Amino acid sequence: MSTPAPESPSPESNAPRAATPKGSKPPRLPIRIDRDLPVSVALQVQGQIEYGIISGHVALGSALPSVRDLARDLSISPVTVSAAYRALQDKGVIRTVRGSGTYVRDDFSVEGYGRDGVRLERAIIDVVLAAERDGVPRAELLALVKGVAAQLPEPTVSLRLVLVGVYAEVTLAYAASLARRLRPCDTIRTTTFDALASVDAEARSLIANADLVLTFAHRAAELEPLVAEGVPIATLKLVPSRPSRVALAEIDPTAVLLLVSAVPEFLPTFRHAAERYAGHVREMRAVVLDDPTLDRLVGEADVVVYGSGSEAVRERIPPNVLHFEYRHEPDPVQVERSLRPTIEHLRVRKQEADHEQETP
Repeated sequence: MSTPAPESPSPESNAPRAATPKGSKPPRLPIRIDRDLPVSVALQVQGQIEYGIISGHVALGSALPSVRDLARDLSISPVTVSAAYRALQDKGVIRTVRGSGTYVRDDFSVEGYGRDGVRLERAIIDVVLAAERDGVPRAELLALVKGVAAQLPEPTVSLRLVLVGVYAEVTLAYAASLARRLRPCDTIRTTTFDALASVDAEARSLIANADLVLTFAHRAAELEPLVAEGVPIATLKLVPSRPSRVALAEIDPTAVLLLVSAVPEFLPTFRHAAERYAGHVREMRAVVLDDPTLDRLVGEADVVVYGSGSEAVRERIPPNVLHFEYRHEPDPVQVERSLRPTIEHLRVRKQEADHEQETP
């Protein structure tokens, strides 16, 4: 367990934008302590806050409960909550502002990056009102907008996106999902934090030449020293993949289900998700990959579901035991509403910069 921290760590110079209205109490965090799991309570708190941020259930920029309030809500020691908060602050996930509170960092939020939503909304209202004055029905206006958009030329400026993930194979799958929603002229390459930490020349080159670096909120701070000045870092939200949800829902109700995770702090969230989609099973157990009882638990299970990074467990599963990987995918709603507009804003900015360089 991390060294206990005081309730008010060192202040930051700039307070984040608070998503919680001033003077109101921060919302309850989606945390549930499971004392049957082989994971410390502090790590459970830390992991569930991290996953809440990754999945969007804990908003970037939002205020977190005080150490005492969260400890009271969860019926645990303030020292335990303080240790979890300290670990999150050390990783750059949260920041505490003395006299104000503790907040989820929103430096890397893709939501609203470079966008003027108010201006766009006003422009749309102006177009609708102009159409009404001219007697153009709204259905006809929509058809007109679609027709004009279809006639616009494709962008001449392409962008280089780099997605930095944890596991190489899974990161490639995330990138493939994103590529289907991007313009054909743009490219998205992948690398991992391990590759960057080992000073891999190719990985460092990808980061150095990127127009936009994508990663996950709980790891974004690690990229700050590596990314060139002016290159934005944006975070992706993840949701359980549809194949994973369907596979869990189809497990036989009489089965004993075993969940295996290589990441201890993910185990509580993994179990909660499995209960959501496979709460009908006779018995559900959860274990970390390096647990000494793993072989026995695998032998007693009818179905084994393992998290990404736990593929080694497959070698220990009998041939007659159903098993599959529990995966996530980029949130398609965030991609459409936030990431794509951000990319188009960056495209315009890059085009303007290229034009300035070409102008004598």
